[in-house]
Amino acid sequence: MKIDLSDIAGTPGAHGRYSISEDLVPVEGLSCVGPVRGEITVENTGSLLLVRGRLDGLFRLSCTRCLGDFDRSFSVEVEDEFATEDTDPDIETVDRDEPAASAISDYVLDVTELVRQQAMLNAPMAPVCRPDCPGICPQCGQNLNEGPCECVPEAAGGRWAQLRDLLPGAPEKED
Repeated sequence: MKIDLSDIAGTPGAHGRYSISEDLVPVEGLSCVGPVRGEITVENTGSLLLVRGRLDGLFRLSCTRCLGDFDRSFSVEVEDEFATEDTDPDIETVDRDEPAASAISDYVLDVTELVRQQAMLNAPMAPVCRPDCPGICPQCGQNLNEGPCECVPEAAGGRWAQLRDLLPGAPEKED
């Protein structure tokens, strides 16, 4: 979805309100269930185009503990600045610093890129389906959310026994 801002860009003090409903293509392990919806306002401050608004959507994520898929809603405030013809050369904006990464070009705002960037910035780095998720069994790989597995727990010594000796007050090793 693209929004033509040329009327606003040429008139300092002008502003507009736009409704957003954008389906995002899954990218880099991030996908959304349904469209991302919201509303943005664009205001020409005389030297910058100021984009503000709120976006709401639903992420489809993979739990880092049990590897199961789950959905989590998100809501994000959007605030971004873009250069106009009247913007002083010493004012830094994304569209000047990295033109290829900018969501605006020739006063046409590519809402898809803006929504994608904001969604990716607000996706959790290590999503967990629930705080008490037990994860998967390290021996057989069973999802412990579905029930216990048949594996025998490792002996207390196991492969980590030598680390216990480094703890202060650790019980003495039996020879």
